[in-house]
Amino acid sequence: MNKILVMQTDFGLVDGAVAAMYGVALKVDETLKIYDLTHDIPPYNIWEASYRLIQTVPYWPSGSVFVSVVDPGVGSNRKSVVAKTKQGQYIVTPDNGTLTHIKRLIGIEEVREIEEAVGRRKNTEHSYTFHGRDVYAYTGAQLAAGKLAFEQVGQRLEVEDIVEFADTRATIQDGVIRGSIDILDVRFGSLWTNVSRELFNQLGVEPKELVELSIFNGHLRIYQNQIVYGNTFADVNIGEIICYVNSMDHMAIAINQGNFAKAYNVGTQEPWHIEFRKLKK
Repeated sequence: MNKILVMQTDFGLVDGAVAAMYGVALKVDETLKIYDLTHDIPPYNIWEASYRLIQTVPYWPSGSVFVSVVDPGVGSNRKSVVAKTKQGQYIVTPDNGTLTHIKRLIGIEEVREIEEAVGRRKNTEHSYTFHGRDVYAYTGAQLAAGKLAFEQVGQRLEVEDIVEFADTRATIQDGVIRGSIDILDVRFGSLWTNVSRELFNQLGVEPKELVELSIFNGHLRIYQNQIVYGNTFADVNIGEIICYVNSMDHMAIAINQGNFAKAYNVGTQEPWHIEFRKLKK
């Protein structure tokens, strides 16, 4: 292990929860290198926790350990697991859907259920609501420090049996791409879709050409317009809308130096969806 420990939660930083997790980890090994992925996941939003992991994990070295705690079912019968990715990183998390994007996009080599006899801090067995501190940070620190081997975490589980979100994929039919709005580029309000660059290219739209975009909330059309498909935001004027390829190699929608989500009050996931059409000549 490389002693790298990366933490993600929906706890925020307004109280001592995250600092307590740091403290537990440093008690295991004071030489650990601890980093934050984010602690601003919206409360209980497991989907976003899953997405932020796939946005981040592939760029970290093999042997890095991630602790992801977005756990509305804390204390219930949901499993606590450690997953080893096919790139060699480890993710310590509840088995509640958080591993969805990692499994589908980079792959999971093996999953083990955390046995609390080795993965829980001593004298915390009567605490049921802070597994982030008592189980996940503790297990993650032991793994990162090399004091606990992955094979010692607990029994092996079938990768196919871990909890996942429903698999919704973008489709193309009769020259129309239909997809979903997976998430927002939070700070800037861009819409990040599940439409891959490869699928979009099947429309035959070239950079700086127009494409027709429609956005729906259920059956209600919220937005429809012809917008520029560009390589960079500079391909449109300030305040204009652009379709572009984001850092995840998927299609995104933005207002140049504006906030599309706020401007049009657009949300993510079901029942929100989008359509792209090539303009008829």
